[in-house]
Amino acid sequence: MAEPHAISALVKKRAELSGELAVHDGKRKAILDRLANVDSVLTMFGYESDPATIKPRRKAPTRMFKRGILRRTVADIARQRQDLCDNRAIAVEVILRMGWDLESTGLVAQIRDKVKDVRKLSRQRS
Repeated sequence: MAEPHAISALVKKRAELSGELAVHDGKRKAILDRLANVDSVLTMFGYESDPATIKPRRKAPTRMFKRGILRRTVADIARQRQDLCDNRAIAVEVILRMGWDLESTGLVAQIRDKVKDVRKLSRQRS
């Protein structure tokens, strides 16, 4: 017999994921519309080949920190604030030092994961 709390949690998770998928489908449709517009303009200007054969190009992801900045910032925080021992607290301090908005959705979790990786590497090196 299935547990009711497990079922309700799974129903909630499925609803969240399907809502997320609907958002991505809407974005995908909008991009497909823009792509169709570009294809029609290409044919108007005399492009004779099939526009679908044009190789897709991806944008390079933007870096959140320049090389070594996060590692140095975490080391500075470790020296100056020994009271901060968990990754989340250090991530909040990093965000404050960078002058970023703490209310930004998911930023603390994202920085926390990066801080965790930096601290893990520094422990392995020492």
